[in-house]
Amino acid sequence: MALVSRDGCVIAETGLSHSMAVSMDEATGEALQGLLSWAEELLSRAQALQAKKAGIAGIGKLIKKIHSERTFVKSLQNDSVALKGNQLKSTNLSHLEGVLHSAESFGRVLGVLLPFHYEADEGQEGTVVVDSVARGGAAWVKVTARKARALHRKWEEEGEYGEHDIVEQAKQYLRASQQHPINYQPPAVHVVFYSGVTQAIVDDLAELGIKAHGQVFSTVAESQKATLQMPMITESQMDMLASQSSEEDNRKVNLDVTTLVALVSDLTHGGCWHSFAEPLIQELAQQEREQPVVGEMEQFLQDKELYACQTAINDFQKILATIAGPQERERAQQLLARITLVEDNPSDRASQLEESHRIKHRAKVIFGTGDKMKAITTTANVGFVRATGNKGVSFAVHIHQSRALTEKKRSSDTHAQQGATCRPSSEATLGGSIRSGRDSSANNCPAFGTAVGPTLQKCP
Repeated sequence: MALVSRDGCVIAETGLSHSMAVSMDEATGEALQGLLSWAEELLSRAQALQAKKAGIAGIGKLIKKIHSERTFVKSLQNDSVALKGNQLKSTNLSHLEGVLHSAESFGRVLGVLLPFHYEADEGQEGTVVVDSVARGGAAWVKVTARKARALHRKWEEEGEYGEHDIVEQAKQYLRASQQHPINYQPPAVHVVFYSGVTQAIVDDLAELGIKAHGQVFSTVAESQKATLQMPMITESQMDMLASQSSEEDNRKVNLDVTTLVALVSDLTHGGCWHSFAEPLIQELAQQEREQPVVGEMEQFLQDKELYACQTAINDFQKILATIAGPQERERAQQLLARITLVEDNPSDRASQLEESHRIKHRAKVIFGTGDKMKAITTTANVGFVRATGNKGVSFAVHIHQSRALTEKKRSSDTHAQQGATCRPSSEATLGGSIRSGRDSSANNCPAFGTAVGPTLQKCP
């Protein structure tokens, strides 16, 4: 007798002896104990992954699902009533192990078991649950642990009524991915087969531009004779169909107000060693001492085209006029001379966002203008990014830590003990390798203007 999971994976093989009832009870007990040990192993691995990579979205959901499977197996062990066949097939552990293995194996995994809504046929809304979102969002991974024979039968329309075959499921992934671009390119779709797959299905997926991973069999008969091997997924394999666009490839950068402030702040130019009366500023200074912002931003902005919309510049100038110190104003003048001003022109999807305490009109205009330009928006406004993501709108962003203008807020000449490399305040903001979006030599007009304030003018 074979104990099989509901996704088609064999859990254990048991044989019949002269004492059928006794041997079946023993075999069932051993199989259930094996399932319990399996669940506990997966739970331990998932918890270790959560501790190692705390930022993986959905890892708690995965742990909860494994917990539920373990509880279910324990209930079968404690059930005095004879087990029915379908009860022994009702574990999802093989699929959950596939999800966990993919999260352990792929690079830059952002989340597991993440739902994505999309517009399906005739305007209806559909939802796909992506097993792993990898490579910083550039790859969507679907996992299946069903046996190659079962997958092939369904592909040939011999499966249960109403159930989509694996190719149709992959097509749903593909359609949804087109509506959830990362850096203006749809994520690449990958399918990992943990119990093997026939060559015919692999060929079908390849025609759609979908990469299959796992043991490939020329026929169903071959799959039934072979010893299965765990799929090995390498970064080079993922690179084959990963999205062609990335932060590094996109040369256009749209600067949010939070970025403009951080780039000229006294904190990011040596002021982090001063003492401050305000606890929040003191905390920002400590963060800057431990993780300087400008160095990381200079590296990201190198050789990029810098843009900012009218709303961002207007708000930035208001902040400068209110609280900036003299050196912060000077750095702002240098920075603005390197930026190309663009009119407010938010994308439709940004404009249509319902406003809330986290989704403000100003942010919709700034991020939406970058979205319309197909630029990456640099920002410290994590709340807006998360809130819009929860609404199904993901902007192309580069996140950095928040900083404030602090030159006027120094308590005294007292300094913290210097032990890290904090940029001296005399060093110029941003190197010459960072250019404006427009050639500032044309018509002898700087990209923004030569002064901070009302005299700021746009290039023609």
